Amino acid sequence: MNKGLIARMVPAVLLLTMLPACFVFRRTNLENCEYRLVSTSIKEITLTYLRVAINIDVTNPNRMDVVLDRMRFDVYVNEQHVANGSSNLKLRIPSGESARISPVVTIDYAQAGAAIISTIKNVGAKYKIVGTVYFDTPLGTMNFPVTIVER
Repeated sequence: MNKGLIARMVPAVLLLTMLPACFVFRRTNLENCEYRLVSTSIKEITLTYLRVAINIDVTNPNRMDVVLDRMRFDVYVNEQHVANGSSNLKLRIPSGESARISPVVTIDYAQAGAAIISTIKNVGAKYKIVGTVYFDTPLGTMNFPVTIVER
């Protein structure tokens, strides 16, 4: 093979191998992000369920932008499971900035009965969200666990 052709192909091959690595690195920084429950807001009240938007701030302390593709989670009130939810985002969070996600969950009153009684007895509630954030790469999906606790 011609040495000149090989010399011209090496930079192109290196560039092509580095691009997926940058893509993966941008997404793996998601593990370092900080997640905070900001508030909740009622979206719908019926006789059998309640739909609530859960507002979560995601802060990116990294030097480069991160991308949050998806999030799946369970919601607990006073250690009682009350709902689960998910959010398909494709959200880019610039370096040093925060972004808010607001997935909506449905809380069935029958399922949340113990949490409601516990909240009344304790005159307050401790909220916990346990989930997983996902990001897609050319080599497959990667994920990281997330736990958010708020009193």
